[in-house]
Amino acid sequence: MNTNRGLTLVVKSRHSAPFSTLLLLSLLLLSAPAFSHVPLMAEDNDNISRAMHISDADKSWAVYGLLPEQAAHYYSLDRKEGERIYLSLFKTADPGENGYRPTLLLIGPDLEEDIKPDHLPPLPPGALQLKLLRGDEKTAAAATYEPFGPSSFIELAEINITSPEAGRYYAAVYDSASESIGNNSSHVSGGGGHYGLAVGYEEEFSFTDRFLTPLRLISVYLWEGQSLGMILIPYLLAGIIALLFFWRGSRRTSFCLAGLLSGFLFLATSASVFNQMVFSLTRAPLGPEVYITLAIGVFHALLGVAAIRLARGEAGILQRALLAVIGTIALLAGSGLIIGPLLSMAASFLPSRSGNIFARRKDGDL
Repeated sequence: MNTNRGLTLVVKSRHSAPFSTLLLLSLLLLSAPAFSHVPLMAEDNDNISRAMHISDADKSWAVYGLLPEQAAHYYSLDRKEGERIYLSLFKTADPGENGYRPTLLLIGPDLEEDIKPDHLPPLPPGALQLKLLRGDEKTAAAATYEPFGPSSFIELAEINITSPEAGRYYAAVYDSASESIGNNSSHVSGGGGHYGLAVGYEEEFSFTDRFLTPLRLISVYLWEGQSLGMILIPYLLAGIIALLFFWRGSRRTSFCLAGLLSGFLFLATSASVFNQMVFSLTRAPLGPEVYITLAIGVFHALLGVAAIRLARGEAGILQRALLAVIGTIALLAGSGLIIGPLLSMAASFLPSRSGNIFARRKDGDL
C-alpha cells in the first residue's frame, strides 16, 4: 500500500497559532459591518415621478450620485405616524469640488414647513398638501474618515425627525443654484458635482449585502474620483504573482492553483484596503479610526497567508475543510472580490497529486 496517498488527518502544530489568530479576528471583524452603510448608486431619478424608492427606511443605506447643475434627484420612503425619518447629505472630499454644495429637502404631509419656494417642484397628482422642510445645514469642515470602506466625505446637512403623519415622503437633493429652490437659496453652485445621501439609522447587513458590498465599493471609489485602474491594480498583480508561484512550484495541480489564486486575491484585498486608507487620509485628518482599517487590512492578509500555505501543502481532508472555511469567512468579510472565496471553496473539491478523498484507488490504496 502506498502510504503517501493516505488521508492527512492532522494539521501540524506549527499551523495552530496562525489559524487560532485568524479565527479570533474572524469572530471580531465579522461582527462588524464591512461598511457603515449599505452602498447604492443613484438611478434615473431626476423627476419625482421616478423617485428612487427606499423600501426599508430604517435600515442604513448610502446612495451615491452625480447631480448636474440646476437639477434635482428624488428619493421616496413610506413612513407610519411617529416613525423616525433620518437623512444625511454629504459630498465627496475631492478638492476639485470644494465650491459644490447641494441642498437637502424633505417633501411630505403635515411637515412644519420652513421653506416657501416661488413654485413647488413637480409633485405627483393629488399631492398638493405636501410641504417642504430644508435639512439642517452643517458648517463645511474637514472631511470625515470612514474606516470600514475606507473612504472620506464631507457632511453637509441632516434631517432627523419623527413623521407627523403616515404616508409617502420624498427626499430631494438639489443643486444649490436651482431656481426651483426659491428665494431661500443663498449658496453658489459649483456647476454640479458628486453627492451622497444616507438614509436610515439601523446598521443591518444581510448575506447579500456582505456578498455584494466589495463590488459596490468599486462604484464608491469611482464616485470619489479614482480611476478604475488604480482600484483594480492590486487584484491584477495578485493574479500574475499567483500564476508565477504556481509555475515555479513543485505542486502543479488544480487544488494548488485554485488555492494560490484565492490566497493572493485575499492579499490583494489587504493591499487595496491599505491603498484606500492612504488615499483617504490625503483628504481627511488622521484619527483613531485608522486602527480599525489597519485591523481589517491585517485580517485580509491573514486570510491570504493561510490559504496560500494550505494550497502549497498536502491536500488532506482537514486542509480541504480549512480552505472551505476560509472561503466562507472571506465571502462574508468581502475579501477577494467574490472570486477569491469561490476559488478557495472550489479548491476543497479539486484533485491533487497528493492523496485525497478523490484519488483513484490503486493497489489497495485508501
